Amino acid sequence: MWIRELKETIRQTVFIMAFFILIPLLFLADQAVYQTGLTFIEYMSNGLDLFILITAVYLAYNMFKAEERDGATEYLLSLPISRWNLLKYKIIPRIAVLTILFLIGVIVNDLRISDGSVLGSMLINWRVGLFYLVGFIGFTQICGFILGLIGRESWSARLILLSIMICVWQLGTITVVIDTLVWKLFDIWAAIRFSCWLGKNGRALLDFSVFFSLIWYILKPLWSIWDLKPMRVREIWFQKRAILPMLVFLLLFIQRLIVYPHFPYFW
Repeated sequence: MWIRELKETIRQTVFIMAFFILIPLLFLADQAVYQTGLTFIEYMSNGLDLFILITAVYLAYNMFKAEERDGATEYLLSLPISRWNLLKYKIIPRIAVLTILFLIGVIVNDLRISDGSVLGSMLINWRVGLFYLVGFIGFTQICGFILGLIGRESWSARLILLSIMICVWQLGTITVVIDTLVWKLFDIWAAIRFSCWLGKNGRALLDFSVFFSLIWYILKPLWSIWDLKPMRVREIWFQKRAILPMLVFLLLFIQRLIVYPHFPYFW
C-alpha cells in the first residue's frame, strides 16, 4: 500500500507541477510588454510558491480520489486495517513529497537577489521557518483525510476545512495571542524578549500543538464511526463537531488581523 500511495501522490504532484512551465513564458511576456523589472529568479520563486500551495491543497483534496473513482471507498474503510495504519499510508507519502517541494522552494527563495517579489508575501512566509511549513503540510493533509472520510461532495466540509487551512496559512496563531497578552500585562520589550526566547521552532511547536488538538477534536468522532455509519451521517457529525474549532480558528485569525498592523511581530 505504501508504494501505491506514493505512486498516486507523485502522479498528482506531477500533474499540478507540469503547469509550472508557464512561469518562464509569463516572464518572457512580461519582459517584452510590461517591463516590471522583476528578475527571472523572482518570477520562478513567486510561481513556485503558488504551485507548492496548489499542490498541497490538491493532494489533500484528492487523497481518496482513487478509491472514489473505483467505487471502493466504503470497501477500503471496511478492511481490517487499523485506523492509524490507514492514516499513515495516506498521509506520509504526501508529506514526504511536499517536504521536498518546500525544500526546493527554500533554495529558490534564497537565490532571489532582491526583495522585489510581488506575490511572495501573499503566498508563503518563508521567515516562519521550515518546521512551521512542514507542520502546515501535515495539517493540510489531515484536513484532506477528514474530507475523504466525509466525502469530497460535501460542500460544508469543503468550506469549513478550507477556511481552517486559510486561518493556519495566514498565521492566525496562538502565539500572537500570547505575545499580545505579555505586551498588555508588561511592556512591548517583554513581548519581544518572549518572542525571541521561543524562537521559530518553539512558536511553531506551540502553535501546532493547538492546531492539531483542534483538528483532532473534529477527527475523533469520525475515527470511531467511519466504517460503521454512512457518509451522510459522518457529514452531520462533522458539522456538529466542527463548530467549536471553526470559531476558535476564526477568532485567532481575526485577532491576528487586528493586532498585526500595530504589534511589532517578529519571526
